[in-house]
Amino acid sequence: MLTPVDFSIAAHVHQHLLQKGVTFHLGQTVERFIQNDGRIDVCLKSEKIIQTDMVILSIGIRPETALAKSAGLKIGETGGIWVNEYLETSAEGVYAVGDAIEFPNPLTGKPALNSLANSANRQGRIVADNMALGNTVKYEGAIGTAIAKVFDLTVATTGLAAKRLKQFNIPYQSSHTHSASHAGYYPGGSIISLKLTFDPETGKLYGAQGVGAEGVDKRIDQIALIIKQGGTVFDLAKTEHCYAPPYSSAKDPVAIAGYVAVNIVTGRMPVVHWREMQIVNTNETTVLDVRTREEKASGFSVQGSLHIPLDELRERLDEIPRNKPVYIYCVSGLRGYLALQILVQRGFTEVKNLSGGLKTYLTAIAKMV
Repeated sequence: MLTPVDFSIAAHVHQHLLQKGVTFHLGQTVERFIQNDGRIDVCLKSEKIIQTDMVILSIGIRPETALAKSAGLKIGETGGIWVNEYLETSAEGVYAVGDAIEFPNPLTGKPALNSLANSANRQGRIVADNMALGNTVKYEGAIGTAIAKVFDLTVATTGLAAKRLKQFNIPYQSSHTHSASHAGYYPGGSIISLKLTFDPETGKLYGAQGVGAEGVDKRIDQIALIIKQGGTVFDLAKTEHCYAPPYSSAKDPVAIAGYVAVNIVTGRMPVVHWREMQIVNTNETTVLDVRTREEKASGFSVQGSLHIPLDELRERLDEIPRNKPVYIYCVSGLRGYLALQILVQRGFTEVKNLSGGLKTYLTAIAKMV
């Protein structure tokens, strides 16, 4: 589900859909449809049949380039109409815009398709100027900023997700944060989960994804602007937000995401991600749970983990082995960061914090049934 975003973000939507009564049939292949007394039988390769009242196919798009091909225009390697930086095709004086064109992604430099309305509208304005005034305005390319509403959740993305960076063999680091959409003492707030991808050395922003009930759109829009300007995670911390309790917090989710990413880039907070924690060998690594006793008693714990509440950590350091790495986790990551600082100051050398805490971990590993 939601292939434009990474699994750890899509998983929030998976769980929300399950709560709304939606059933998944993942890893299945549809072989055929059969009309049956006014209904439609969906026949799967597994021989299972699903009876339906309606079938909607949402399986992607391809650029419609038949006219361009018949006119002898150059078609790019992704199947879109090739255009130069002025959006002019291989035929002088002939321009193309919209879903059917291919243009280099500004983050990768590689040809890409971008089927989004705001990009198409911008291209139309540029082409109008270039047709009337000569080729004077260059198109900078689109990073792919998109949003969707799924029942009560909003999910949005901009730039390159981790899965795309892997495809392009671009080294990256990522971070997860969970922050309130507005001040906690003002009623009606909810959690916004943000994932950033960035260069591990320079902090250059590659992408961002967000999911939540409110306020996701404006946060992703702000980050998208920084990405298009070639900005870094350090720039997120400088972003100035309009603040009043109904709309935000003095520590806005964008700023918090920036602070956390800066800590990762500068080495102040080495992180372990949910996939690594899922396969950790507790014989070789100490997994440290720093939640309160009440939190531990009422919820999930990583198997084999050592529980020492953060408030007791300084007095119980001798319980933590110094001859192997320490992976720390809490609910969302903040107390894990504080615990990491305590251990480092006391001479521990191989310490990492679970990015996004159990909020990210449990959502990502939850079953989709």
